[in-house]
Amino acid sequence: MPTYKHKPTGKRILFVHIPRTAGRFFDQNLKLNDFEVEQNNIEKSVEGVEVFHFHRELYEKYFDVKDIAHLTIVRNPIDRFFSSSIFIRRMYGNDVDNLLEDEMYFHSLLQNFPLTESVNWFRNQVDFISDKTNIWRFENKFGKDFENWLSEITGIPFKIHDVPYQKLNTDEDNKVVRSAKIIDNLRRFYRRDIEQLYPELATPQ
Repeated sequence: MPTYKHKPTGKRILFVHIPRTAGRFFDQNLKLNDFEVEQNNIEKSVEGVEVFHFHRELYEKYFDVKDIAHLTIVRNPIDRFFSSSIFIRRMYGNDVDNLLEDEMYFHSLLQNFPLTESVNWFRNQVDFISDKTNIWRFENKFGKDFENWLSEITGIPFKIHDVPYQKLNTDEDNKVVRSAKIIDNLRRFYRRDIEQLYPELATPQ
């Protein structure tokens, strides 16, 4: 969750980096638009969380962000989970899908996830944002509308570049398989995200 400074103007922003929401793509584009990261330790962990993925409690504690623009990208929480599930299989094995269909095991596996670098990969997105946060939906893509949105927030003309996807040091194709039971568990686990960010995903009553 680093802060960035625009080198030509000195203007600072906070990019609230929620994992699996095109954060590496956006980080590269910030740099291509003459922004530089102010922290030199973004891959290190503080209080068990990578600096690059700080949630609100930690970035407000450790960074000077009170009077600068906050912006973030959010994503359909169900899609975000399956994108993040490469780490679930990496940690628990390919047979974990069956356990995830059981609601009790589902919550236990996610809430007690042991891999430090992925602590915040399964956290509700609302834990990252505040009433100061400007929010862009991943599903709205990253074209001209995104450029205009960023330019308006930062006051700096912004150009989005088509940059190569940076793969992680793990098999990004080895994901949990979608099933109706897992999706039902996800709707409960990410209830706050659905209520506040994606109400259209709520289960009809």
